[in-house]
Amino acid sequence: MQKYELMAIIANSLDAKAAEKHAKDLEGRIEKEFSGKVTFSDFWGERGFAYIIKKQKWGYYNVTQFNMDPEQAQGLRHELNLDNDLVRFMITKVDAKSPLPRKYADMKKEYEAQEKAKEDDKKPADDKKTSAKKEKLTTVKVEEPKATEAPKNELDKKLDAIVDEASDI
Repeated sequence: MQKYELMAIIANSLDAKAAEKHAKDLEGRIEKEFSGKVTFSDFWGERGFAYIIKKQKWGYYNVTQFNMDPEQAQGLRHELNLDNDLVRFMITKVDAKSPLPRKYADMKKEYEAQEKAKEDDKKPADDKKTSAKKEKLTTVKVEEPKATEAPKNELDKKLDAIVDEASDI
């Protein structure tokens, strides 16, 4: 028995519940028709594509890990190619010792919690910095420069002479 992972994109012509049901049906076919054993399944829901695939801009993603005979995997590939409700699919071998993947929803919650913690850490620090900057800005006194005419160099004198000549014409 070899360990495999199936990443399937289900067509957006189905609604979310029908797409999830189709994903469950795929798992059932793996177990019943191809004598596989599903060890992990995660329905991700709808996701947009980077480019248009079969005149579609988005689809429903599903990830399934299973154990199966390599000979049966070829038959599964053939059956999935005939499935009109699949936009794309990919079956890959997985190392037998690798742990099961984590659910997408769990990873998303963890990521959002980390992002929120980062924002919470930044806010107090930013408030302290801005208040310190405001204090510095209010205590700094700006003196206006004295209006003194700098001595003209030769180039400035020549330029003034040319401008005067042009204005006389």
